Amino acid sequence: MSIHTEFLTQVKKDCLQDNKGCIGYLSIQVPEEIIIAAGKIPFRVFGRGRPVKLANAYLPKTFDPYILDSLEGALDGSYAFLDGTVIANTSDAHRRLYDVWRLAAGPMRTFFLDVPKSANALGLKAFRLALSFFVKDIEKTLGLKISEEGLRDAMRLCNKTRFLLRELSEARKGLCPPFSGKEFFEIIRWSQTSDKQRVNEIVEEYCKKWRNTGNDIVQPKDAECGVCGPRILLTGSFMGSPDLIALIERLGAVVVYEDLCTGAQYFSSCVEEDSEEALDALARRYLSLPQARMVDTEARWNYLLQMVNDYHVDGVIYFALKFDDIHLFEYPHIRNKFQRAGYPVLYIEAENFLTTSGQIETRVQAFIEMLE
Repeated sequence: MSIHTEFLTQVKKDCLQDNKGCIGYLSIQVPEEIIIAAGKIPFRVFGRGRPVKLANAYLPKTFDPYILDSLEGALDGSYAFLDGTVIANTSDAHRRLYDVWRLAAGPMRTFFLDVPKSANALGLKAFRLALSFFVKDIEKTLGLKISEEGLRDAMRLCNKTRFLLRELSEARKGLCPPFSGKEFFEIIRWSQTSDKQRVNEIVEEYCKKWRNTGNDIVQPKDAECGVCGPRILLTGSFMGSPDLIALIERLGAVVVYEDLCTGAQYFSSCVEEDSEEALDALARRYLSLPQARMVDTEARWNYLLQMVNDYHVDGVIYFALKFDDIHLFEYPHIRNKFQRAGYPVLYIEAENFLTTSGQIETRVQAFIEMLE
């Protein structure tokens, strides 16, 4: 068994472990460090991808499919193992989800975190205050004290996870990525639903074994390799399943970068460990994430342009969930920017993130053939 196959097998095996002592969260603007400092494991709610039935009694069908999917899981007991759930105020749909979740999801503790849309001085001050309220709410609910030292330990732990994941991601800059896009998505999903200490141990061990073979994890962009399909950057809405990525790669392309909240946005930056106050550092880091909901659209575009250059991208696929207003509004702006920069763009809108329709497959295949 190769080092690469052994690592992926270990990741899949680790995903099957019991999720005990977890607090769930739905948005990457929720600082995992605060949950870890409270002695809990952060668990990203990825959705279940099954038909929604119970949630339709509380929210209309014209809601973001991820919101409905998450609520369905809370109502049918899929997330009963969680000790609590954090819902961030990142959109109107999330605010409505919080109202329903805390009333209809049984005895599960529900926390609320307000997240500004701007990273200017006023936004940072407001978010710093919101984080302090969040900390006090967790302390009161769980009957514990979150210390400054505990926060800093958690910051170092999460920064190490981000550093290791970024190292794996950068290996995909070469013409012979060690992971397919589907495999890398599963690695990121595992890292957001498992104990960070164990994630770090497993990824670090893999990196050490790789280097001991005499190879660098980061392959040169002109490395000899038989994988020559068009290189795709995937961006857009929340994606809880790798189905679309698997479809793209089955049709002959390779997804080298996922600009998703369930992808590279998760490890795109680190927290300043030497900041005078931990909450100030957390506020700066989590408001600087390159997301579509933030008002600084130019900063997001500069980030995307840097990524298509760094990862030698041939084309862009923009995925939008139906009724996901944030990304539906962003798409025309980003499409025009990419087209002016010379990058072809394919737009895919779907009912949910399990994109298996024949129509989508036909459009993706035509796009890949055009790139070839």
